[in-house]
Amino acid sequence: MSYKVLSLKWRPQTFEDVVGQDHLTKTLINAFKKDRVAQGYILTGPRGVGKTTTARIISKTLNCSTAKNGVPCNECNSCKEIIDGRNLDVLEIDGASNRGIEEIRNLREQIKYTPMNSRYKVFIIDEVHMLTNQAFNALLRTLEEPPSHGKFILATTDIHKVPSTIISRCQRFDFNRITLDVISKRLSLILKAESIDIDDASLLSISQKADGSMRDALSILDQVIAYSGDSIKIEDVSAVIGLIPNEIYFDFSNAIVEKDYNKMMSVIESIHSTGLSLQDLTEGLIKHYNNLLITLVDKGEDLLSGMSEEIKNQYINSSNSYINKDIIRISKVLHDMQFSLKQVSQPMIVFEMTALKLLEMDTSVSISELISDISSKESKKKVIESKEPPIKKNDDITDLKIDEELNVSEKSTNPKTSNDEKQKPLLDLEVIKDTWNDFVSKVSNNRPSIATILEHADPIELNGNLLTVNIVDLPKFSVGNLEHNQELINQFAQEHYDIPLKIVPKLVQSNNSDNTSKKNDSKMDEYLSSNSKDTVISKVLEVFDGEILR
Repeated sequence: MSYKVLSLKWRPQTFEDVVGQDHLTKTLINAFKKDRVAQGYILTGPRGVGKTTTARIISKTLNCSTAKNGVPCNECNSCKEIIDGRNLDVLEIDGASNRGIEEIRNLREQIKYTPMNSRYKVFIIDEVHMLTNQAFNALLRTLEEPPSHGKFILATTDIHKVPSTIISRCQRFDFNRITLDVISKRLSLILKAESIDIDDASLLSISQKADGSMRDALSILDQVIAYSGDSIKIEDVSAVIGLIPNEIYFDFSNAIVEKDYNKMMSVIESIHSTGLSLQDLTEGLIKHYNNLLITLVDKGEDLLSGMSEEIKNQYINSSNSYINKDIIRISKVLHDMQFSLKQVSQPMIVFEMTALKLLEMDTSVSISELISDISSKESKKKVIESKEPPIKKNDDITDLKIDEELNVSEKSTNPKTSNDEKQKPLLDLEVIKDTWNDFVSKVSNNRPSIATILEHADPIELNGNLLTVNIVDLPKFSVGNLEHNQELINQFAQEHYDIPLKIVPKLVQSNNSDNTSKKNDSKMDEYLSSNSKDTVISKVLEVFDGEILR
């Protein structure tokens, strides 16, 4: 078949044909005019914006025998061979497939030889960031000082992965994403030459779908032409590329503003039934809210390029229901959801939960507004409290005094009513017993030594905020340890039970422990009598309430 896809058929052959990169093409044309061509170039930018195409145009201009003012003739043998990809002096190397040090060594050997039929031997390394570190190091010297007949053109979509030592040895050119307007004009020109009709809505949709890539735009256009033929309508574009209607986006945002669960569930059902891509939908929603944010800016509607007046008016009307902060918050939630959709096995559930979360989101209020609102309420309260009672007639003075005396007598009859209510404990003993192990575990995380003693404690009485606990079968110094750390224990208790609770330890010995204690006391007396001269041991046993176990 002799058919050529549009991206190859309409590939630019001169610098003037490269659209959307005027800053770059002008520089290169002037460089050729003034004979200031560098030994190496590095071209970086997004996919499909013309990096490889520009590299080939540079190669043609370098080797064209009749090139004038930076414009190759495209008619000589050298130009035709480069266009067809069969020129032996212009080598295109894929960095992803030839990324090792051996390939770069072969390249260094080839550049030593003079060109066969051309003026220069040109090496175009595409996706150069895929080379290994060893390969980059091997390329450094040759790239810095190539032979007079050698030129290097490097192309990459990820300039950050290219070593700075390589970048510094080349002239760097950054390609821009192509704007909607430029893509639309280029597509319109191509369709006119191909005798194909297209409406404005379809042209805009294809340009938006391309996302700044002219190659992607031409590929989509090829696909749509194959589907619709010589007349392209918006319905055909929607069917081919899965275009999401704008009504979906506006219904989604309106449901959030109105807090309308029924409308939101209707939108979700529509998405589910039509089988729309959730990734594309989320990306479209992010752009939708970005357009709403742009509309809120002064003269922001002028920035909504490529849209019909009807859609612009929709955005203007919808943006009146939002403030900037709310749109930013919603966009943040959508960005988080976009990341989550790639990680989960049930993305539809994540989408539904996020939509319901946005419905529950309150309107943003700044801190200054909150402070001013609180201040205004406090000032109003002070004004009300400061108002004096109305002046009464002399005849009512006696009655006023009688009423005040009656109020005083009523208060004096029951002066402790409110205090008694406040003194009612917020906890009872059973609740404390049920949660005692949790309290001990909390203390253990911070002070294990105290927790070890509290494990033997048994809460027995709660009187107001005083909690009495029995310390069972432990030496006397254990109670002393608790009393020494009383303040710290009370702090733990207040954090755990949410009330100021004071723990009072009480040492208790069981029957078995009493017998053991008596035996130990007799052993200690016996030991002390036999070692009465050892005053150090005696003092230690006395201070720490120690026991002689053996």
